[in-house]
Amino acid sequence: MSEAARAARIRRVLLTALAVNALLAAVKFSIGWSLDSLSVLSDAVHSLLDGGASVIALIGITAAARPPDANHPYGHRKFEILTTIVVAGLLFLSAWEILGAAVHRLMRHATPPDFSGPGVALLAVGVVANLLLSRWERKAGLEVSSPLLLADAAHTRTDVFSSILAIAALAGSQLGLPWIDPLFAIGIVVLLARAVYEILLEGVKVVSDATRLDPEEIRSVAESVEGVRGAHAIRSHGMTNDIHIDLHIQVEELLSTRQVFEIENQVTEALRKQFPGVTHVALRHEPRGIPPEPDA
Repeated sequence: MSEAARAARIRRVLLTALAVNALLAAVKFSIGWSLDSLSVLSDAVHSLLDGGASVIALIGITAAARPPDANHPYGHRKFEILTTIVVAGLLFLSAWEILGAAVHRLMRHATPPDFSGPGVALLAVGVVANLLLSRWERKAGLEVSSPLLLADAAHTRTDVFSSILAIAALAGSQLGLPWIDPLFAIGIVVLLARAVYEILLEGVKVVSDATRLDPEEIRSVAESVEGVRGAHAIRSHGMTNDIHIDLHIQVEELLSTRQVFEIENQVTEALRKQFPGVTHVALRHEPRGIPPEPDA
């Protein structure tokens, strides 16, 4: 799949997610205000933030899809991971505000929200919609190796759980416990914090050039190519959809330049076939018998 086709598919998924989240946010805000439920309003904020994240993601994927140029010979794909970090920051700010509101409500001993059967039913429909959307986003994210779509799918999954918590808070209000609604709101904050952690963890792996692939698996693939007598000094880094591999291979000393060239091409193709996220392979060949350098 070309970069343009990949970006177009990601944009279609994000636009769909934006439309669904905007609709769900409107419904949840209406229910939350009518029932005076902090947990439902928190859930609505979560859906609204998911929609905002989709807007930011659309901007990010547009920048990431730009072709390589003189100043960016490796392309602009890291804009995709930078966008996910920005989204994580927005999620953190939202979680902090929700936590503050929940603590404030606990301190002033607010009355529990009103229970509404139709309201619970609408929230349940939202759970189903988010569950289907999350699975679709995750499937698309895996197919095109997009950390941005996978992060958005994780947000949507979190929204599923936050909606369930909101329903539980409304049901618990029938018990006459004024603290149960803000308590569930705090639970939603925990789910948001987990989503932030997952996004930031992926971002840290990219910016810190963390190892992406097992060196032993890379070695096994390289040494399976006919003519390769050994592989070492193996390194990998980058995004899940833009992995760069560096390695040294050992070949027979008397091979011609063309024969070595063909072996290197076969190693590159074998690695790209085995690891679909690989976009760049840097090879150095050495005569067989030279003591290998330690692996990265």
